[in-house]
Amino acid sequence: MDVGKINLAIYGHAHVEVLTYTKEGKYYEKYVAGGAAAIHRFVSRNHPEDLSVIFAGDENFNKSMEYRREYINVYDDDKKKKISHHLGYREGTSSDNIYYVPPRHLDVAMDLMVWDDGLSELKLPDDCCTVLWASNKVLPNKEQFKKIHDKCFLFLNADVLRATGAMITSQISWERTATDLIWQLQNNEALSYLLQAPHLLISFAEDGAVYINNTEKQMKASLVLTHGDVEGSLRENVSGYFTDPFVFMVGSMSRGFTYVFDGSLGDGRDLGRLLEVAEAFMEIDIKLKDETEKNEVIYPVFKDWPAFIIPFFYLENSNQAVVEDDWTVTTHLTNKLISDVAIDYVVKGAEVIEGLPQLSFGALTTIDRWEIESYQNIRNLIVDYVNDDKTRPLSIAVFGSPGSGKSFGVTQIAQNILPGKIEKLEFNVSQFTDLTDLGIAFQKVRDTILGGKLPLVFFDEFDSDRDGLALGWVKNFLMPMQDGAFKDETGIHPVGKCILAFAGGTASSFEAFTQPMNDEGAAYEKFKNIKGPDFISRLRGTINVLGPNPKDEADKNYILRRALLLRSLCERKFNYKQNPTPVSESIIHAMLNVPKYKHGARSMEAILDMSRIDNNKWEPSFLPSYSQLSLHVDADAFLELLLK
Repeated sequence: MDVGKINLAIYGHAHVEVLTYTKEGKYYEKYVAGGAAAIHRFVSRNHPEDLSVIFAGDENFNKSMEYRREYINVYDDDKKKKISHHLGYREGTSSDNIYYVPPRHLDVAMDLMVWDDGLSELKLPDDCCTVLWASNKVLPNKEQFKKIHDKCFLFLNADVLRATGAMITSQISWERTATDLIWQLQNNEALSYLLQAPHLLISFAEDGAVYINNTEKQMKASLVLTHGDVEGSLRENVSGYFTDPFVFMVGSMSRGFTYVFDGSLGDGRDLGRLLEVAEAFMEIDIKLKDETEKNEVIYPVFKDWPAFIIPFFYLENSNQAVVEDDWTVTTHLTNKLISDVAIDYVVKGAEVIEGLPQLSFGALTTIDRWEIESYQNIRNLIVDYVNDDKTRPLSIAVFGSPGSGKSFGVTQIAQNILPGKIEKLEFNVSQFTDLTDLGIAFQKVRDTILGGKLPLVFFDEFDSDRDGLALGWVKNFLMPMQDGAFKDETGIHPVGKCILAFAGGTASSFEAFTQPMNDEGAAYEKFKNIKGPDFISRLRGTINVLGPNPKDEADKNYILRRALLLRSLCERKFNYKQNPTPVSESIIHAMLNVPKYKHGARSMEAILDMSRIDNNKWEPSFLPSYSQLSLHVDADAFLELLLK
C-alpha cells in the first residue's frame, strides 16, 4: 500500500494522558498524546515528511496546560495495577481542546480526519475532499454531518450507539448483536441519519466490527471477528493500563486513507487488519521505570497493515427487512464450505475455527449460535447471582435428547466462573419413590452450603411420572424455587444459596415441554393442574442442548457440532493432542455425515470404544462389526458414506 502521498488534515479534540505512579516512595509522571494528537502521532512517526508538524514527543506540548489532561494513576507500589482514573481540565474556553494539523501541500484539495470527543462543536472546513469521522464518545453533530455525509467514512464504537439508547446486545452472540445493530440503524430515529454516509464502520471493542457499504443501491453489511470470542474478551485478558486501541485503529485508517474509500474494506481483509492493530496495541507493556529515562511511551511502528488472517462474513440485507432473525455466521461463510471446516477441525483442531463465533468454558466448546446464546444467558445469570446477596435458589432448566450432554455444559460454565467453589450434586428424580427422597436431596444441598461450597444441583429427569401421573414431581419443586425452603417430615427448612438445574428426560426442548400451554382444552388444563405454568414462571433461564443430530431440516450446524465432539473424543481416547492418530478421511466423512446417531453423543463415543486402534491408526478395517454399528447408527448408510 502506498502511504507516501498523504495529504491529510487532522482535526478534532486532543488531550494529554498523564500517567502517574509511585515507585520506592517517589512520584513520577509520563505523558502520552491522546485523541487527535495521538492519531497525528501515529501517522507522523512513520511518515513525517508528509505532515506539517511532528506532534509526538513535543516536550512543550506535554507540559502545556492548553489542552485537556487525563490523569491516570497506573501503578501502586504493592498492588501493581491501575487504581483510579480522573480527568483534569484547564480553566478557559472549550476551544482550547481543539487540535488542528493542516496538510503539508496546501495548494492541493485536502482530505480530512475528524476526531470527535464531544467536548465542543467542531466546525468543518468547506474545502475537504473526503472525510474520515471517528469517535468512541459521541454521535456526529447532525448539522455538521449534513455538510459532508455524502463523502464521509464514519467510524464509531458500538458503545456510542448504546449510549443513545440503542438496544444492541453484547456477549450473547455475534449474530444477535449484528442483527440488533442493523435493525437499530434502520428503525431508530436517533441513529438513522448515520446511514447517509456511504461507509459506516462500527467496532465492538477489539473483538469484532460490522462494516456497512451504502455506495450501491442495496445496503451491504459484513461482519469480521478477531478470535470469535464475545465482545470485550480481549480486554479481559489484559492487565494494567493501556491506551484506548480505538485511537490506533483510526490512526491506521488515516495512514491508508485512500484505501478507506476504494471499497477494499468490503472484502473483510482490511477490517481484519484494523482489529489486529488494536489487539497489537493492547499487548504493549507500557514500561514505567525511573525518572531518568526519556519521558515518553514508544508505540510499535507498522510499515504496513498486518497480513489478513481473519475470516469475514456477509449479512443478507435490503432497505426493508434487513436481516433474517435466525441467520448464522457458519451458514454465510463465503470462502469455505461448512463441511470442509468440519473435516479440517477434526484433523487440525481449534486453529481451524479461529475467527468463527465460539464459546469456550473449560472442556466446553460450541460454535452453534443457539447454544452460544443459551449458554451466555446462563453464564450472565450465574455471574449476577453469585454477586447478589439474595439466597433464594437460581433455577434453570436444561433440555436435550438423551446423550446430548445436558449437565456437561452448565457444569463447565459454573465451575469456570467459580473455580474450586462449585460442588456438583446430581439426583435422578425417576429413582425417587416418595417425598422422603426429595427431602434427603435438599439436606445434602444444605450440608454442601454449610461446607462453604455453592451447590450446582442437577435434578435429572425432573419431568418423570409420579405414581402414574405425568410430570407428577413438578409441583414439589415450587417451594424451593420460590421460597428457598423445603418441607420434610420434621418441618420446613431453608435451602440456602444454590443453583437448581432441572434436566428434562421426556422433552427434548423447552418448546416441547411447554407445548401444552399453546393448546386449548384438556392438554392445557392437565398441564395447569400439575403446576406446569407455575414451574415455568419460577425459571430464570433455559438451555436446549442440541447434540450431534440435526434439530430440524434447516439445521446445518450439526456437522460442526459433530466435528467438535469427534475431535474431543479423539483427544480423550487417543491422546490426540500430543500424538495425533492418523484417522482415515473416509471415517471422518462417515462420522460427520451419517443421518442420525440413535443415542446422541453416547453413540459417537460407543463407535470409538468399539473400534480397534492398531499402530496408532484408525482405519475402516478397524471399525466395529455391522451388528455393532447398527446399535448406534443406520449401518447401511454409514458404510455407504465410508465408500464415498
